[in-house]
Amino acid sequence: VPEEVSPLVRAINDLLARLDASISTQKHFLADAAHQLKTPLAGLRTQAELAQREIDAGTSGPQQLKKSLQQIARSSQRAAHMVNQLLAMARAEDKEHSARKQEVNVARLAIETVRDFVPRALEKRIDLGYEGPDGAATTRQRAGPVVTGHALLLRELIRNLVDNALQYTPAGGTVTARVVADPFGQVVVLQVEDNGPGIAPAEREQVFQPFYRSLGTNVDGSGLGLAIVREIVAQHDAEITLAAANLRHRPGLSEQAGAAFGPGARFTVRFPAHAPKEAPAAAAPGAATGGEPSAHPAG
Repeated sequence: VPEEVSPLVRAINDLLARLDASISTQKHFLADAAHQLKTPLAGLRTQAELAQREIDAGTSGPQQLKKSLQQIARSSQRAAHMVNQLLAMARAEDKEHSARKQEVNVARLAIETVRDFVPRALEKRIDLGYEGPDGAATTRQRAGPVVTGHALLLRELIRNLVDNALQYTPAGGTVTARVVADPFGQVVVLQVEDNGPGIAPAEREQVFQPFYRSLGTNVDGSGLGLAIVREIVAQHDAEITLAAANLRHRPGLSEQAGAAFGPGARFTVRFPAHAPKEAPAAAAPGAATGGEPSAHPAG
């Protein structure tokens, strides 16, 4: 081509190459998603057909029907969880959706998420806790740590990290969500750690790939949680690291129920901090305010 248009040709070729790579990635993702959805849907069909045959043959009692219905319920829950994860992945990858950002109190999101998971932690006899700021506003300053981001996606990030930790931690274990504010106001650190079997160093990059699950684990999951976490981290210009937690060496850690604790895993997310704005100072008693004073209940 003429020299004058060669930069344009190179730019178009580069665009087409990136477009081809994007389409190839999407096709691969859809193929994996369809494959993953086949298992719970096949279970639903099998159990429904089995229950129908037993009813037709007159050999099905209440207990057999109850067992089939329980299997159907579990398969439908797995399918619903997979669909919800796929929708979360789509939201995380939606650049226009994630561009609508606001100031988000990470401590408050972490506390709310931990509270949501308390019933599940109690069921598995896991010590689930939170460490960090309480997320409540003060008279002079809104509670930090504050980041600029999308609240829905950040909540999804924390939920996936806590959910992942609860899945792999044995009964009697410990899971902790922690928020740490940088004293210099540069970053906000979110950590979720457990004392489960941990993740081998060779797999620590692979676990963030869609549908990947560590070998040797019998945990029932979609394999999408950590992939969603990484996508949300990227959307917020943050960084995530994974290391062993080694909580079993922490003094005072209870090893009740004979749980086979391992090195555990500690996920650390570092967000660019957003300087919180100061709230207006309260008016002094008797000062002119242009109207009657109003009382606000403490949050």
